[in-house]
Amino acid sequence: MPVSPLVPAYDDLRQRQAALGLRHAADGLFPPGGRAAVRFLVLDGLRVPGRGGRPRHVDRDRLAEIRAASTGPAEWDALLTRYDAVLAEDPMGLRRVVLYELLRLLRDDPRGPRPEAAVALGVDPAEAAALAFAARHAPHLDPAARTAAETLPDAWRERRVRQARALSRKLPTPLDDQGLARLVARVEARARHVDDLLREADALKRAGDAPAAGQRYLRAARAAEDDPHALRGLILTCRPDGGLVAEPAPDGVRLDWRPDAWAWRVLRYVAGQAPMALGEVTGTSTGTCTFTDTAAPLGERVRHAVLPLDGGRIAGLPLVSPDVLVAPEVEDARLTDARARVDAAWRTPPGAHRVTVVRTGPRPETTATEIAASPHGFRDDGLAPGTYEYRIACVYRTAAGREVRSPGLVLRRTVHPWPDAVTALTVRPGDTPGTLTVGWTGGDRGDVRLLEWPGPPPRAGEDLPTTADRLPPPLPWPGPGTGTGPGTGTGTGPRSAEFQPPRGTTARLTAVTVLGERAVAGPSVRVDVPEAVEALTVRRVGPGRARLTFDWPGAADRVLVRWWQDGRAGERRIGRSTYFREGLHIDVTGSAARFRAEPLAVTDADVLLPPPPAEAEIPADVAVSYTVERLGGRFPGRRRRVAVRAEVVGEAAPGLPELLLVARTAAEPLPRTPDDGTPVLRLSGGELTGGPVSRDVQEAVEAAGIRRPYTLRAFLLGPHAHAVRLEEPPHKDLVVR
Repeated sequence: MPVSPLVPAYDDLRQRQAALGLRHAADGLFPPGGRAAVRFLVLDGLRVPGRGGRPRHVDRDRLAEIRAASTGPAEWDALLTRYDAVLAEDPMGLRRVVLYELLRLLRDDPRGPRPEAAVALGVDPAEAAALAFAARHAPHLDPAARTAAETLPDAWRERRVRQARALSRKLPTPLDDQGLARLVARVEARARHVDDLLREADALKRAGDAPAAGQRYLRAARAAEDDPHALRGLILTCRPDGGLVAEPAPDGVRLDWRPDAWAWRVLRYVAGQAPMALGEVTGTSTGTCTFTDTAAPLGERVRHAVLPLDGGRIAGLPLVSPDVLVAPEVEDARLTDARARVDAAWRTPPGAHRVTVVRTGPRPETTATEIAASPHGFRDDGLAPGTYEYRIACVYRTAAGREVRSPGLVLRRTVHPWPDAVTALTVRPGDTPGTLTVGWTGGDRGDVRLLEWPGPPPRAGEDLPTTADRLPPPLPWPGPGTGTGPGTGTGTGPRSAEFQPPRGTTARLTAVTVLGERAVAGPSVRVDVPEAVEALTVRRVGPGRARLTFDWPGAADRVLVRWWQDGRAGERRIGRSTYFREGLHIDVTGSAARFRAEPLAVTDADVLLPPPPAEAEIPADVAVSYTVERLGGRFPGRRRRVAVRAEVVGEAAPGLPELLLVARTAAEPLPRTPDDGTPVLRLSGGELTGGPVSRDVQEAVEAAGIRRPYTLRAFLLGPHAHAVRLEEPPHKDLVVR
């Protein structure tokens, strides 16, 4: 009876059977659902019912017939493929597997091996009693021995002779299984042969003949690919020749080599430990091979080797790398300098216990100083100008608790002299109208620049670690000033510059001191230079009412209007939207009045440079009244004549505008401007001042070729026309029919 199935990858085979719900390998030979009614024979070869119910030996042909008739799932077909591979290697191999599994199931039965249990497993009743008897007398294997019996064939096939030897020594003795006994004997013979090779190799190594020792170690490794002594000897006798490059990387140790074989096995060796196989790499079309050992032990010195393979077997001497300390350096380390200090930032590799930093000063005689550092960087203050060198190293802890420091990354940074900040900034209206005088104190070391800072300005005294060409440009305002202070002045008194900012400017004026590529911010002042109110006009639009019009001053939000009349003053603030929606009307008396309009500054402005106010006046309330009169009675064949009467209402003043009367054929609509009709009468201001004036316009209308019905309308013209009201007659009186 078999003690081992003696098939490769038996554990995988058993898992496939269990996934399909099979009790043993013989169940896989029958279709799902019909296994309970079928009996098989196994003692004299594995036989299942064939055509006509006759037992038929299960060989590859019979298995092919079973596969052809298969209607089961794809997993069952894959299992039959595995059975075919077993039969291809050993025609009795499938019987051995079935017997091994039946014996195990019968021994594990709670009631012990019984014929009834064998029949329940599908065994033909003719063999059930004999099989139960064999199970009772077969060697009993504990779990460790059973695992050894099942895995021994895999270890042997993969030339893991040391493991195979260890597994064979867990098996019971004597072995009644002849096949297993032959395998154990071969394992033992191979192991002794390897021992002999290793003794020869060790002797040659002690004698200093490393090449000959390497050949013996190679033969031993090919015979027993899991022998740590052979692999260690190969790695130590083959000197690094540059064919395999190993470099520490943040994620482990990176290996690079130019292959002369298609496949390679990667090994890692740490002194005092057995070499470890890390995986296999196949050649690439680029002509280079790369492998990263992501599990290299931190803080240890390791040596890597790559063994060429041929058909999965070691084919030659390995390429060996020099020893590498697995202690990656910090990543993306960068230094920046500020005022009297150096700042550093980096990314610490995973597994680093801490980071140490040692600074060396700008002079050779300066002693090294350790700087406190966090996992992300450091800040080194109180430094004089000069170049400093920093060695940044990572500290790792080995598995034994020993601390190991990386070689360290050396970076240099120069601390530059920084400019002095402007301490005070004053801005006031200049002596020349429309100009600003800017004065400042401080900024003795460096050039003082007056800038219009976009957005929120920096805090006064804040260092600006940026090159000077990245600062905002100097003020573009014209004027006697240049926008740049004397810069290197030696005095501490105030210095100044004068500017003429464009109207409509609202700016944040900031003083910045620049020295080389360093800058420091000074105070900031908000300056508002609003646009002036233009084209202010005032006209009376009715008794006690005046309308003001003007061009709105650019981006101003509000305009302040003041007026003076009858010894009293008035004031009105109006917003932009209100002005454009409703206009501006002010209650006035009939007396003369004076008006002034100017924009209001933004609420947070520190300095206001107001523009000259717009001014306008209206004289005392004066109106010109006119009427259209029809003269004489109706005579046969003649029309009534038409005359216009005009007079001044109120106290006439010098400079009255002239009155222009125009006529237009058709009754609708009324002329809206003097250009909407033909002039038929002009009365100067002097004529109106002399008293009521009446003029016949009939002839002028006829001379213009205007026929009835027509419309008359008067307009006031001249520079003071807006200050005089025009009182018109009703619409119907202006139409002549």
